[in-house]
Amino acid sequence: MIPIMRPELPPLERYVALLQEVWDSHMLSNFGVFAKLFEARAQAFLGTPRVRCVASGDIGLIVALKALDLPAGGEAIVPSFTFNSTVNAILWNGLTPVFADIGPQTLTVDPADVERLLTPRTAVIVATHVFGAPCDADALRRVAAGRPIVYDAAHAFGTRYRGRPAGTLGDLEVFSFSGTKLVTSGEGGLIAAATDDLVRRIEFGRAYGFQDDYESHFVGINGKLSELNAALGVLTVERIEQAVERRAAIAARYRTSLADIPGLAFQHVDARDRSTYKDFALLVPGRDALEARLAAAGIQTKRYFRPCHTMRGYRGHATRPLPRTEETYARILCIPIFNELSDDDVDRVVSVVRDHFLEPPAP
Repeated sequence: MIPIMRPELPPLERYVALLQEVWDSHMLSNFGVFAKLFEARAQAFLGTPRVRCVASGDIGLIVALKALDLPAGGEAIVPSFTFNSTVNAILWNGLTPVFADIGPQTLTVDPADVERLLTPRTAVIVATHVFGAPCDADALRRVAAGRPIVYDAAHAFGTRYRGRPAGTLGDLEVFSFSGTKLVTSGEGGLIAAATDDLVRRIEFGRAYGFQDDYESHFVGINGKLSELNAALGVLTVERIEQAVERRAAIAARYRTSLADIPGLAFQHVDARDRSTYKDFALLVPGRDALEARLAAAGIQTKRYFRPCHTMRGYRGHATRPLPRTEETYARILCIPIFNELSDDDVDRVVSVVRDHFLEPPAP
């Protein structure tokens, strides 16, 4: 079977060598040597010192929103076409999600729809860099009119928007390093902040609300990244450029090989931007039949994202239809992409897709 994804791991002996250092130190957590080194390498890559590690991307989103000290019950405009974590973090912070539609080609939140949804109750805009393709950050900043913007950048470590790295686009951006990402710490995340004050609030928020005196300055959470996870992140984060380069090559091979299929479309990525291609999505007619054909050929796929406004846990916050989100979900199918996917396997996927759409009907 060709899996939908597979994490690229460093040579085991390199990881074991770092684990030996952890064992010798008996320091398993509490922002130890490897957590700090992981942060430092991420800071160097992003070109900003305002990056702090957390136990997961989910924890990062919760802490990031908490750091803004938003009023309880305030509205958070958020795309429905995102992973559940984005909406969960809003609700954990006592905010009210207001679901926005997406651009039909970019699959990221539509700034014009965000603008239509603004009210005096709007406290924050939470947007997602979908599959590693960046949101239109300049347009969102304009329509936000001074309101804070938090990016779910789970897919976007390595993404660039108009030459600027994700991590420098919003007030706060949260990366994930879970096992499905281009580079991984097993579980873990990073929060990038725009100001020193926000960084300080992140440092408190991820550590129970205190620093050195065990007195919580405000409500915090245990967001510590273990040294075991951080050590893995130290080894993988250094390969981010190679990972992005390989994903771009795979995406280009898919695009070129499937470009002539009638009705098939791809997510649009502006030529001025760079996507990480954490996932590669096809937008196809008759999605279910193609999904079955690929499964029969031993090729794993995924319908991604399921719109949040249709889920039982969030349906009470759905106040209107989101036609572009719903149409996208009816057509979307993510096909295999990962750092070590071979060209031969890419061509195997392509062959099945092409045969499905272009082979003559049986007599």
